[in-house]
Amino acid sequence: MTIYQLLSPKNILLDLEVEYKFDAINALVDTFVDVIENELLEEIRLAIILREKIMSTGVGQGLAIPHGKTDAVTQNHVAFARLKEPIEFNSIDSKPVQLIFLMVSPCSDQRSHIRLLSRVSTLMNYDDFRSNLLVVPSEVDLVELFREKEFHQFNQIRR
Repeated sequence: MTIYQLLSPKNILLDLEVEYKFDAINALVDTFVDVIENELLEEIRLAIILREKIMSTGVGQGLAIPHGKTDAVTQNHVAFARLKEPIEFNSIDSKPVQLIFLMVSPCSDQRSHIRLLSRVSTLMNYDDFRSNLLVVPSEVDLVELFREKEFHQFNQIRR
């Protein structure tokens, strides 16, 4: 499973203007409106917000990975936002967040949920990758950036 195959330009928000983390989460969940019914969107929103209230998903280095599991979906869904201005996210390094990668998975697929979280975390550990995400000009270019980084990362592991 690759991120770039799950990530669609329709689920990418570049230069999103929000003040609070729950506003960002809501905007990202709303990007699924064309593929998920409204009542199920509310279940997704609730799952992610409840998870966020348990413990912040601000993982440091300007990144947050809000995520959740729910029976409202039968497959993984992801969305990405680059914020116009960083916001407080209660991150582990106490720094504001500007990059947000949101994901929701079915309750029945714990394995792929963990794999996807791990894959995002691994990619985001690269300073050059995070820097590129901050300046990529379009949603299509952002998906391509993920594709290139994942391809490079996958080939490094196989060697």
